[in-house]
Amino acid sequence: MIPFTAFYCDDAQTSQWLDHECLLALIRFGERTPAATDPRVNRIALPELGGTATAEVWLGARPVQTGIVDGVRYADGGEILFLQLTMDEEAPAALSPLTATAYRRLFAAARARDYRYFLRIWNYFPDINREYDGLERYRAFCVGRHSAFLAELADLETRLPAASAVGARGPGLRLCALAGREAGIQIENPRQVSAFRYPRRYGPQSPSFSRAVLRSWGERDFQLYISGTASVVGHASQHPEPMTQLDETLANLEAVLDQARQRARVPLELALLRVYSRLDLDPAPLRQRIARTFGAHVPLLFLHADICRRELLVEIEGLAVGAAL
Repeated sequence: MIPFTAFYCDDAQTSQWLDHECLLALIRFGERTPAATDPRVNRIALPELGGTATAEVWLGARPVQTGIVDGVRYADGGEILFLQLTMDEEAPAALSPLTATAYRRLFAAARARDYRYFLRIWNYFPDINREYDGLERYRAFCVGRHSAFLAELADLETRLPAASAVGARGPGLRLCALAGREAGIQIENPRQVSAFRYPRRYGPQSPSFSRAVLRSWGERDFQLYISGTASVVGHASQHPEPMTQLDETLANLEAVLDQARQRARVPLELALLRVYSRLDLDPAPLRQRIARTFGAHVPLLFLHADICRRELLVEIEGLAVGAAL
């Protein structure tokens, strides 16, 4: 049985979900969204394109237990664990050790609930492309993340979670994660070099994430957690314009879905997509182009955000689900 379903709703309707005993996560967006102490509620300081206000709801299959371990807030759905942690930055140049500390705390909090495998991690921090002491902050973040993974994962390269790293408007390093009691299957994209194998031109330590993670929840049910995906072929960024970048991004998403379908051997369909745009664009043309590829039925959320490479203008992440017919 799939442990949770995810869907979008109007932000004004979020109060009805807070009383639901199976609420695993409620993710709100926007720079003015108030902070929350409820471990199930997560605030991402990114404005939505188009002037709408949308929230993302993860509804579990079982009643959820909540708590805090060493500052890490969690919601435990019995088979899957949602965690979140925010840490203040003492100095912009100290992001690497801060990231390593934050990841070690995530691992410890998950182990305390008997969850050993991270399936998906979201990373948000400001000024992602700014340089301090000659090193871009995203690249400094990658150094810290890899350091923590190296200490925690014996089989590092084959157990990398799906991930996104996005430049947010709010201060501090914010991590959100999904963990399971059993490992998922790492999915790579044949159109791209594994991010773990990027050459050193992209920084002193290559990014540590998989293109997606496929998790089986029994013989019939699957979830595919899709990493932030952009206009990259091999390891190089492609195209200068947002719409041509979008087309390349959609081709990469199709390739990842195809690889996952071969492993699952069941139909996998997109449940939702988050679209990050570096430019403050009208989302309508983006929506139309995505609908031509995946259909108009796929729920979409468009957010204004900086992306891990300066030249990249669009990034898409998402969730797909599947079941045997």
